[in-house]
Order: sequence, then structure tokens, then C-alpha cells
Amino acid sequence: MSKVKRTPKDQEILTPAERRTLAALAEGFVPGGGSARAQAAERAFATVVDPELVSQLRLVLRLIETRAGSLLIGGRAVKYSSLRGDERDAYLQHWVQHRIPLMRSAASALRKLLCFLAYADADEPGDPKLRARLKSIGYNPKPNAATRDYSKLVAFNPQQAQRIAVDVLVIGSGAGGGSVARDLARAGKRVMVIESGALYDERSFPTRERDAYERLYLDSGFTATDDAHIAILAGGTVGGGTTVNWMTSIPIPDRVRAEWEEQHGVTGIASPRFKQDLNEVLREVGAQPSEKMPPKDAALIRGAEGRDWSGEKIQMNRAECGDCGTCPFGCKRGSKQSTLRLHLPQALEAGAHLIPDCKAERLIISNGAVRGAVTTYGTRAGTPRTLEIIAPQVVVSGGALRTPLLLRRSGLTHPAIGQNLRLHPVTLAAGIFPEKIEMWRGTMQAAKSEEFIEPMEDRNGYIIESAPGHPGLLALGIPWTSRDEHQRLMRLAPNIAPFLAIAKDDGGGRISETRNGFAKIEYRTTPRDERTLRAALGSLVRMAEAAGASEVIAAGSPPVAWRRRDGVEAFQVLQRRLTRFDFSPNRGTVFSAHQMGTARMGSDPVDHACDPFGRVRSSSRPRATDPNGGLIKGLYVADGSLFPTALGVNPMITILALAKRVARTVLSDA
Repeated sequence: MSKVKRTPKDQEILTPAERRTLAALAEGFVPGGGSARAQAAERAFATVVDPELVSQLRLVLRLIETRAGSLLIGGRAVKYSSLRGDERDAYLQHWVQHRIPLMRSAASALRKLLCFLAYADADEPGDPKLRARLKSIGYNPKPNAATRDYSKLVAFNPQQAQRIAVDVLVIGSGAGGGSVARDLARAGKRVMVIESGALYDERSFPTRERDAYERLYLDSGFTATDDAHIAILAGGTVGGGTTVNWMTSIPIPDRVRAEWEEQHGVTGIASPRFKQDLNEVLREVGAQPSEKMPPKDAALIRGAEGRDWSGEKIQMNRAECGDCGTCPFGCKRGSKQSTLRLHLPQALEAGAHLIPDCKAERLIISNGAVRGAVTTYGTRAGTPRTLEIIAPQVVVSGGALRTPLLLRRSGLTHPAIGQNLRLHPVTLAAGIFPEKIEMWRGTMQAAKSEEFIEPMEDRNGYIIESAPGHPGLLALGIPWTSRDEHQRLMRLAPNIAPFLAIAKDDGGGRISETRNGFAKIEYRTTPRDERTLRAALGSLVRMAEAAGASEVIAAGSPPVAWRRRDGVEAFQVLQRRLTRFDFSPNRGTVFSAHQMGTARMGSDPVDHACDPFGRVRSSSRPRATDPNGGLIKGLYVADGSLFPTALGVNPMITILALAKRVARTVLSDA
């Protein structure tokens, strides 16, 4: 749904009483500046949150100010606003661990948002206590100077045109879209790339955390599953996820390539030709081992060595790099070899054009063939209008969270569209060390361990990586057990080294569109997934202990901690507790930065929305008289939606290689 530019009055969607209650909740989670944070949260509700969800949150705000509702939610028959100190803490503790998932979901959504706003720096912070909090944890990084060799992308101006004709329309400018556009333009095609997000370059990238999420991320960084269990990070600007990711460059494991070819019929994916594509991608993006080893990454390597596990540097798509710490804000130094920096400039040099702030509303499909797309241009500028882009070939590269919605809005009914969502659920453990770590400085992700990447009989595989974070993301992610404990952990932020584990998930989710035009992301882990997450969390805790952490925090249900002074016996008790951790909705702290599978490719037309080369199927049971064999002529997908299963490692390199394969298919079909 295109979001209309709103005036401050439009953003006032809460009643004064609801606003006061939200401010009291903000104070309950983090003291100071509650009213300002409530106003910031209300702005988020008005712009990036589905009105249906806002209505539910408003109902909760009203309920906790009634005796009956408060008894249900907080276990006390008293209005929340009348509570103080320990009573308020006890109320919130009851709520965040509520036995009813729906109640936990509301607490999780509000807690994460209000804690994030309490610590996420901005050019114009609304919370008057924000800078004092950041000073108390020693967070005061100097803004990076922008490179003089900035990206020379120039947006195409359609002026007053109502219709534009090209050879190929590429919808989305991330890893898949940028790479496809480059290869097709170099082959002589007239290519138009559209992107619903804005165009930034090294001179205009934000320098502060909250500004970066608001400008560069999908839904201003507030994307989450429908139960608020999993916080999802995805790019929402020109360059997509490649603009804001941590540059980790790991190709698809050979075992997964074999799985895709043997079990899903993805012809040639296990062949030397696709291996050649992967190697070519690594060469193009300049993948090389991390240049420097920040303290958090050194702790990972130390912990791996202490356990006799594998531990190695991560390859990154970078030039000179090592001391910035602002990859998630866009790379002002120009080191990150992102689509913004590499593929899109090469595409434009070859004659392609780029239109940012241009959202595809629906594809034009007639007689079994795509004819182009109807778009809305200029929404962010406040002057939206309809623009038709006519093209006999269209490549959809909106990512696994947006590609299936566009296909559905365009009238496609294949049952696999929007299904089979994989999220690579990520669990974390935080080691607190005697020395300074400052996870927000230096290379964002420099070390990993593949000790547990192979699946076992009772669990799937997972990869361990270092986990950077700036204060807002940290405040959202660390467990909340009380206001004082949350403050204590945040004061220890300079000494925290979080480790993460990316699980190759079996569980399938789905994505659909609400009646208000927002994405509804439904996702549930399977019992095997939960065993994988429990095993991964245990490994993270053991790694932190072996690295010399004085304290380890494991985010589960409820979160648990171990202090070195408690001794070996207490650590063994913690290990036993980890085997019983509950990762059902809103029990454990889980993130996702990788979304896959919602238009997956494969040979079976019933189970796969796309054929093995990215062509989109019109039906799971094509008619014998269909001249296109059940395919929409000229329509392709080139993004993580194509993955038949989860990958088990960071997906950027695989998406880039698949884009090469799809580009060859587009050219062969022309």
C-alpha cells in the first residue's frame, strides 16, 4: 500500500488518554522521556503499521486502564497508570511472560518499540533523555566523512509522461534486480529499474541509528511477524539489502545446491556452470577476508579456539574497510561493493534508467503474457501519480516480502505464491567481558564458526557469527526482566559481545496482504527448528564462556544469566536449562535479516511458483492447450523468493548468482 505523506495532525491517531498510557508504558520499560517516546511511537503507528494492528494496540492501552483488563493482562486488578516502582515492574514482568500468546505479542511489540526509541540516536531526538543515556554508555562515534568518489547514480525523471515503453522492466533494485539490470543492459536491452524506496548516496546517507532505520529500511525498520515474535530487517532503499547489510559474502553450500537439484528439480544448480557463477560473483564484488579483527570478533575466535571449534575470518564485499562501524547506515566511505555502488552504476553506464520512489501496484497481464506494470510515482515527494511502464519482459525483484504480494495483486493465483517463507531465525547470546568491546565500532561482522553447519538427525544446521549492534538495536534485543536490570545491561553495553546463530529453518511461513494493503507475515517454527535454536543457543553460551566472558546472558523464556563467579556447577545448571528453552511465539528473542522462498523455483508445477530458471507459473495445473505451458510469458523473478529451501548462510552471493542465471533466461526467451 502506498503510504501518503502525512501532516503532524494526521499522525495523531491516539486519544489523549491513550497517549498518556503509552507514555506511562514507555517510562515503565525505560525511565525518562516517556511522553516524547510515546509521540514518536504514535508517528510510527500512523505511517508504517497496519491500522488493524493499531486498533488492537489501542484496545490494549484502554484495557490496562480498567481493573478487569488489568487483571487479565498484568495480573493486578488496578489501573496500570496508578502503579509505581516495583509494582509497575511486577505488572510488566507478568505481561511480557504472559501465558496467552496474544497478550505476549502486544507486550513484545510495545516493549521492543519503546526500548528502541529510548536508545536509538537521531539528528532530532524526541526523547530529551536520549543523549544522556548514550553518554552513560560511552556511545559517541564521530560521523564518517563521505567519499569524494560517490556513486554517480542519476534518477530518471519521467516528467509528465503517463506511459513509458522499454524492453525490460526490473522491479526492485537490490541484489537480484541490480544484477539482472546490469547484465541485460550490457546485452543491449532498453532496461528500466524502478524502486519504491528513495535514492541516497554516500553524501546523503544518515549518520545516526534511528534516522537510518527510518530512511533506509523496509517499514522504517519495524517489520515483524504478525505475532511480533520475530523482528525482521530488510532494505527499503535503492540497492535494497546490499545498501545496509554487513557485507558477509558466503556462497551457497554445495550440500544445499545438491538438495535443490535432487529434491526440487532446479536443473543445473549443482553443476560446474553455477559454481562458476558463484565464483564470478565473488570476484565482481571483491570478496576478501575481513581486514581487521574488532574485539567482538576476536572474542568469537577465542571462544571457538577454547572449544576446539572451527573459527575463521568472514569474506566481505569490500574495498578498504575496518574502522567505520556504520554499515547498517549505508557506507559513506564507498567501500561496500553494494548494488548501489557496483551493479546499478554499471547498468546505467550501459544505457539503463532508474526511477526511485516508484512503486509497482500491479502487473499488466493479458492473454497469458506480461505487458508491463502500473506504478505509483512520487509518493515520498508528496505528489503521487500513476505511471504505466510498458515492457514485453518484466523481472520482479522486490524481495521475498514484497514479490509475492505484487504477483497476487496482479491476479496470479498459483497456490505456492506467498507460501514456503523461510526466515533464517537468529538467536543470540551476549557475553559481558572485562575489557571494552564497543560492538558498534570497526568491521561489523569479521568472524564466524561453521562448526555446526551440517545437519544432524535431531536438528538442522546453523552457522555462528559475530553480532554487531548500535544502542537502539541492542536495547530492543536484550532481554527485559525489569526496568533496573535492563538499565544495568545497557550500562554494560560497551563490554558486551553478542554472538548470533543463523538456523537453516524447515518451518514454512506465508505472506499475504491485509485489507489495508499491508503485509501480513505469518511464521511458526517447527519442533525441529526449535531444537536447532536451543542447540545453537547452548553453543553460543559455551563460546562466550570459553572466550572469557564474566557474565553470559541467554535470551530465552525466561532469559537466564550466568556469572563466572558462580562457578562451573552453576554453568552446568545453565546448560541444562538451555535444553528446555521455549522458542514458541514471543518466548525467545529471535531476529531475521534473511527472507526467502515465497515464489520458489522448481520442476514441480504444483509446489513451485516459478520454474527452475525463474519464469513465473500462471497455474499449478496448466491446460493442455496452454501455448506457454503454464507460464506467464515474459515474467520472471530474480531475488531470494526463488530459494526452494532456506540456505543456512547469508544469501547475498547466492541471489547475485541466481540473477545471472535469470538474466541469461530472459535473453534466451526474447
